[in-house]
Amino acid sequence: MEKLNKDLLHCYKDQLSAIRTFHRTLSIMGLIKNDLIIEKGSTPLFAPKLVELVSDIFNEDILTKSRKLNIVFARKAAAYILKKYTTLSLKEIAPFIGVNDHTTVLYNIKTAIDLMETENWYKLKIQEIEENIKDYNTFVQKS
Repeated sequence: MEKLNKDLLHCYKDQLSAIRTFHRTLSIMGLIKNDLIIEKGSTPLFAPKLVELVSDIFNEDILTKSRKLNIVFARKAAAYILKKYTTLSLKEIAPFIGVNDHTTVLYNIKTAIDLMETENWYKLKIQEIEENIKDYNTFVQKS
């Protein structure tokens, strides 16, 4: 399984490099001005991968229809991370965290920010998620 994961990551890095080269070429030629997949700087992460990371850190399935406190905290963290690290709108984030409305996503983001200010354990979880994202970005950019 680990070899398969390494092979998939290697393939991903090769494809990402080709896509970035292609994107630069199209930009230079003036054929495109904006590409939402590459727009967010050097962060090659996509929403499902971020949600999976948050689920792993909180050890909960975010999409479970439950009001269990751990799942609620994980859902809030996922909303915050998705907004911070992707170009997705609030409406686009909603299905990734198992809610129906953009206002719920906004509420979850604000609550996550409040929790980080008041609850040290929650802040540490978010920092752990962000360290994993940073480590992943460093690994992908080296190739």
